[in-house]
Amino acid sequence: MKFFVHYEAHPQYTVVFNWEEQHEGTIGNLLEQFVESYNQKFQGECELDVEDMFITKSQSSRQAIPLKEQVSRVVRDKDDIFVMSKGPPAVREPLHEPSNPVVVEEDGDSNRGAGASEAVSDIAVGHSHIQTDDDIDLPDIKDLLEGESSGGELRSRSQRRNSWEDVLSASFEDATVSITNLQVAELKKERKKELNTGQDAQQVLIAKCLQNAQRLVDQNHCDKAVTIYEQVNRLFPNQKECLLGLASIYRNAGRPTKAMEYLRTAVDAFPGHADLKQRLAECLLEVSSGKEASRLLYEAKDIMEKKPGTKKTELFDLQVQLAQSFILLGKHTVALQMCQAVLREQREHLEALLEYAELTYKMSPVHTREALTIVLTLMVNKKEWKQPRERLVNMMRYISNGLEILEGEIHEAIKSVPALVFLSNVFRDHGDASNATQLLEHAMKVEPGHCTAFLSLVHMFEVQDKHTEAFKRIRSFLKQHPDMSIAGLKSNVFLPILKAVKDDIYLHATYPRVSQITADVQPPQQRAYTDQELNLLALMFTLVKILFVKGALGLLPSLTKLLDPAHADRHLHTTLIRNEAAYYSTISQVMKIRLNPSSLESSPQFIYLAGDSHCITPAWRSVQYKGVSHVIHPLLSTGTKIWHLRPEAKFFTKENFYNVMKKVPRKATVIFVFGEIDCREALPVCLAKCRYDSMEEAINRLLEIYTQVLIGLKRKYKFTIYVHPVPPILDLTRQTVMKFNKALKSKVEATSGLHWLDFVDELLCDHGTMLDSRFEFDGTHLHPCYVETLEKALSEAQEKRASSSPRK
Repeated sequence: MKFFVHYEAHPQYTVVFNWEEQHEGTIGNLLEQFVESYNQKFQGECELDVEDMFITKSQSSRQAIPLKEQVSRVVRDKDDIFVMSKGPPAVREPLHEPSNPVVVEEDGDSNRGAGASEAVSDIAVGHSHIQTDDDIDLPDIKDLLEGESSGGELRSRSQRRNSWEDVLSASFEDATVSITNLQVAELKKERKKELNTGQDAQQVLIAKCLQNAQRLVDQNHCDKAVTIYEQVNRLFPNQKECLLGLASIYRNAGRPTKAMEYLRTAVDAFPGHADLKQRLAECLLEVSSGKEASRLLYEAKDIMEKKPGTKKTELFDLQVQLAQSFILLGKHTVALQMCQAVLREQREHLEALLEYAELTYKMSPVHTREALTIVLTLMVNKKEWKQPRERLVNMMRYISNGLEILEGEIHEAIKSVPALVFLSNVFRDHGDASNATQLLEHAMKVEPGHCTAFLSLVHMFEVQDKHTEAFKRIRSFLKQHPDMSIAGLKSNVFLPILKAVKDDIYLHATYPRVSQITADVQPPQQRAYTDQELNLLALMFTLVKILFVKGALGLLPSLTKLLDPAHADRHLHTTLIRNEAAYYSTISQVMKIRLNPSSLESSPQFIYLAGDSHCITPAWRSVQYKGVSHVIHPLLSTGTKIWHLRPEAKFFTKENFYNVMKKVPRKATVIFVFGEIDCREALPVCLAKCRYDSMEEAINRLLEIYTQVLIGLKRKYKFTIYVHPVPPILDLTRQTVMKFNKALKSKVEATSGLHWLDFVDELLCDHGTMLDSRFEFDGTHLHPCYVETLEKALSEAQEKRASSSPRK
């Protein structure tokens, strides 16, 4: 994985680390490497002392990551982390400070655990919001490219700006986009030594602009890279690398039609370039335009065959693409012959093997086994390639005894629990919970005490809404492995609590005997957890979530009494069980606020609240609805984004959502609260990756998905549907959330059959800029007391609905 370590006091410095996930090394080792590299760079000017520094993920919180933590457990790919002084926070240097460049070093050896990072590159770059002395002001760029003849003096800044006001777009005034890393003086020197045309200076500058754009792409700031590419393309049309850069960004963003606009321009400008025709054909294949794709590929083939030095492998790649175009045209026999011809010459051609497997797996049992073997081999040999995974899942949906054949073909891996868990995750992530579960069941037969596999199995039961089955299996697992422990807290201490359940856990809210249990156990030891301990702890956290969601509230106080010490002050949010820990933390806090579990045993009327974790805090509390007391029944769909619910999606959260909906009684009243994860994660990422051109476009796409799903549920199950606003909890996302809520309200009110709960403004204060302190809870969710506000909004929406309904 690659991540970035920054020191943002003066002088600023960044090291890019390439770190293998299996590589052992602590945060302390990482800090030592950074400080040694920094001191080598600024020797005699400014040096750091390891003892005075710490590493954090947040400059604002200044919460130190423990030095003994493994890097691979707390740092993720593309993370930004910060080295800071233990003293008072340093005063930030002003923006645009010309004497304060940010230096970036890249760690080129991912296998070292200690020692200073070797620099593969030593360049000044524009980092985030800082413009360095290596950045050219855009007026400088225009003057250098179109100003006086080579060797002439630069005009004054004011003269340059006046000559540019009608040409520059506002986006170039944004200091967050550093256009290039070539210094003005350096480019001026370049011009002086070149011919009077200045053409070479232009090419140098264009190259630097494109280099900087590619760096932004590598940092997942594709939107900023597009700004650079488009301006270069406007000032200097038909730059091949610029057009390819734009096409690549949009194709990777899932917008092949947009990518084709730039590729068609490139093909017209460079008709003799076979690679451009190939890339355009690839996009055409993605939009199922086989005929035009095949024409372009034949044209590219003619060019390549006439070009000296063309490699056979390049022609093989093109022939497989031709086969793909023929598949789209329904000419499967020709496509198969093309793939076979390639494989006769190059048996290890991966794309040809994949298409061959796809074309033959339905032919006979022998071909089926061969195709599964091929796909599994591709998955192992090229782990980052996602397409074989999708093909495998699709094949297994067609093959009735696919899992038996699969197990026969992986007779070696079938004894490896990690391999089985990996395969299970492939099926899970493509929406095949059934096969995923079967593979995990097999893993438990291979190694009955494997905590990771068992935790994954329990999560698959959650996806399928089989909570009672999950509970019984957890109880059996703890009984079979009584000596497993969490830093000394043995698993058998939980069994007396769980034995209180005889049958179904659903709505078994009070257990007088359980409430009297006081386990005489010592709290977990204060040390770092092992991986097995973390997984066992995650299993217990998941058990608490299952019991809460199913209304088995009577068991929870005894469980949380045992588990709270195992959770507190352990920095679990930095581990691989952070999601389980987050749910546990919220439920544990909710249970400390007065609930009346006995009300669930008197056959209450329910109003259902479907959502992600935001359905937890109001759950099992009473509201008045239509003049009668109702209990809010949570319908949890863990981790579900609105984006996951689009028709073409296959992610397991979508299957979880619809499995939960099946259990709701027909004609029930259901409140839906989804969209917070989309606002927090999906929308910013989508914009940065250029999946949409604007926030408005992205929001409208999500709203279209959301309302179509809700209308579909209303038609199928006759639900009365209310739409809950996205909770505006987080300061960083509140502006996005409120923009989303405004659009959501308009969409719901314009959609027949949906009803908006209009109370989000009542959650805020200070003119809508801050969350009212009454509703603060755990930093992520609303306080349960907001149920009173929800009840009022529900009553108003019901009255509005009743008054607008036609009289019979």
